[in-house]
Amino acid sequence: MKLEINDKEAIVEILAARYFADQGWKWISLRRDVDRIYKSFEELEDQYNAYPYMSKDWYVENSASKNIHLCAKWDELKTFVDFLRAYSEDFDFLVSNNDRKMFCIATSDGQITDTQKRAITEARNLRCNVFVFKANVPDEMDFELLQVGGGY
Repeated sequence: MKLEINDKEAIVEILAARYFADQGWKWISLRRDVDRIYKSFEELEDQYNAYPYMSKDWYVENSASKNIHLCAKWDELKTFVDFLRAYSEDFDFLVSNNDRKMFCIATSDGQITDTQKRAITEARNLRCNVFVFKANVPDEMDFELLQVGGGY
């Protein structure tokens, strides 16, 4: 069966996620979870506005959503959200290893677009590492369809 580009991208994302988990890294898929990061940011801002006697840093440090945005301070979260609003579509994952944020581009062909190159430059300006997870996925995969007869 010939694989389409979407199939190949999904396989590469699965492999990357497995690699991150095997390394013990915290990670989130920016393809699926970026809206959760934005929602978390808005909720923290609303909490602070409703109860301003606690610092914004306190809300970030004690938030239940800390594992989503991987930030510890308000300024860090604000900068991060602003960055994601501009460049989230250029990366596939946010990865944290020992509290160091890294962005990852997952690809089956190793190609980096011009917009991704600009996003990489901006991520590096934020002192975030960027890496490319390249997996060789075949253009076609074999399979078998087996029929099971009878009952249990």
